[in-house]
Order: sequence, then structure tokens, then C-alpha cells
Amino acid sequence: MDLANIKILIFDQDDLSRTLIERYIEECDFPYEILRYNEFDKSLIKDEISYKFIFIDISKRNISILEDLKILSDNPRNIFFIMTSEINTDIYVKALRAGAKEYLRKPLVKADFLTAIKKQYKKEMLVPAKDNKSKIIAVTSYERGCGKTFFSINIARELAGITRERVLLIDFNDNLNNVTFSLDIDPVFDTNYYIQNITENNAQVLFSRVFNYKKSSLYIISNGLYKSSGTRLAFDNVQNFFNFAKNYFKYVIVDVNLSMDVTNETIFNNSDVIFYIITSSITANQRSSRFISTNLSHKRVRVLLNKYRSKDDVKLNEIETVLKREIFYKIPMNLMVTSAASNRGKTIREINSDLDIVKSYNKVAKYIVNRV
Repeated sequence: MDLANIKILIFDQDDLSRTLIERYIEECDFPYEILRYNEFDKSLIKDEISYKFIFIDISKRNISILEDLKILSDNPRNIFFIMTSEINTDIYVKALRAGAKEYLRKPLVKADFLTAIKKQYKKEMLVPAKDNKSKIIAVTSYERGCGKTFFSINIARELAGITRERVLLIDFNDNLNNVTFSLDIDPVFDTNYYIQNITENNAQVLFSRVFNYKKSSLYIISNGLYKSSGTRLAFDNVQNFFNFAKNYFKYVIVDVNLSMDVTNETIFNNSDVIFYIITSSITANQRSSRFISTNLSHKRVRVLLNKYRSKDDVKLNEIETVLKREIFYKIPMNLMVTSAASNRGKTIREINSDLDIVKSYNKVAKYIVNRV
């Protein structure tokens, strides 16, 4: 598979239109491959991996094509450009509702064409931001089942919603990946693939293949359903990944298990803040205290008490004494809603945006924006 090429598919019986598209696109500075067809055939749009810019001539006689577009546009790598010589508002509205990104009048005007295609290329290919002062936020914990991955997912979602900036959530856990299960996603490339293969020459193209969560500004690198346990990565590879990621994403949320090997040390050294997730377990917090004081004492660590209940108030002083540090923030427990989110493969805001737990995530996200 050639990751560098964007496929340009042209469905148009008009030889002049096909010729103009080919001539105009020569002025674009990205690599491409052109495929030309007279009649529209949805079976020709079957490649799930490659980005495709798809130009379709449409009129009243073939408006039924838009029904196929509704299905095909579910794949975010299918970018549809509708062309028509008819002045018809109904076609325009139906095309946009079906998922078309651009609507071009025929005969094609060069300036309009280039503006449309360059805008979509810039949007889809994650062009590096200028002077992007990005932030890396690590989320870790000693405890299994404390809600660390759930927190990572939802804090990333809140950041994307607040800022509209590109937010990358990446799973560095060395066990079977929870992000994939929690959001019910099926990534094309897993974490190891990105870390081991990214280079200066292919970073832009690889990052454009990152899973985009529901057409928001949240992007996710997770592992497939069959990730082997215990896979660790070389220091140079991990460091290079962060160097490149900071050019493309405003915020990078790293979900990582707690250990102090080369991979995790690189993650923590690159992090602007480390959110350390705890519950009210005194035994677990004793071990957390030892780990933080031994390995993270010089890092910017913020302790979050997850699954907080009002009856935990009697333990707060004891927990802080054991940890030898203050609890930065408390995330309330809402088992019914968190279970519903996980079971449906959604973020908690998608279940109910008015809950106290959602407001808690939102406050932590605003702290990241304003103070980190």
C-alpha cells in the first residue's frame, strides 16, 4: 500500500470536465493517483484505507447516487466533491446532507476548484501547525480498574470540545488495549506501528491516517483487539514520535500503565503534567506514594481521586497523609452512566452532558488549557 498517494476518482461522462480536473490538479503539491470513469459505480470505492477525493457529476437524472453517498461518506477517508451544471438548490442541500464536502458548479472554474481541493487536503492531511506550543499530558495509575483509561478518553474528548484544537489520545498500555474496547473502534494501524515506523518523511501522511473520532478534533491511536502483552518500545522511537506529534497536535493525552522502564521514562520526561489516578484504597495509595516519591518526585504530578463518593470524605485526610501530597481534584462516581458509556462505545458526554461527572472532566480540561 502506498501511503503517500491520494486517489482521485472522477465519475463524469464529460471529457472536458475530466480534462480540466486533471489539468487543475497538476498545480497541487501533493502526490496523487487519478482514476477516471464515465458512470458512477459505488463498488469502485471499496478501499477502506486510502484517502480518496471523489468527484461526481450529478443532476436530476442521477440524483439517486446521493443515497449511496450517505453510506460511503461514513468512511472519513472518502471525500466527495459534487459537480453539477444545474442551478438547483434542492440538489445542493441533498448533496451536503448526504455527506459531500464541496459543491462545484460546472463549467469548473480553476480558482474555485483549487480552493476547494486544497482546503480539504489541508483539513484531512493534518498539515503541521505554525508555532504550535503543544502539551503532553500523561495519565497513569498503580491500580487496575481505577478508571484510568476511561478518564483519558473523556478528558481528551473534553479538550477537543473546548478548544476545537487537534487532540491526540494515544494508548501506551502494555496489556490488551482498553481504548479499542471502550470506544468500540477498529484502528487501521496500532500504537506500535506508529512508534516503530514514523519518520520525518512520512509523519504527515501517517498522522493523516490516525483514527478520527466522529469527525471531531479528537484523534486516537490505540491498539487492535489482539495486541500482544509486554511489548515495549525503544527510547529513540518513542522520543521521535513525540517530537513529530507535537508538530501536528495541540494536546497529546498518553494513557500509560505504571512502571519505570525506558518507554515510560521517556513518556514522563516529555509530559508537561502527569495525572495520577487513585481511588480511596489506602493499600494501593501506600504503594503509589512510594512510586511517586521514588520515580516522579521531580515531575509535575497532579493526583486525581476517581470514583469519589461523599462517604469518602472521612478518608480524605488519611489518603493525603499516605500520599504525602494533596488531592488535586475529585471525580465523582456514577457507575450507571460510566457503564452505559463503556457498553455503548461512547464518551460520557454523549450519554448525558449535564452530569456532575461531565462537569468535573470539563474543569480538569480547562485547567490543562489555562495552567499547563
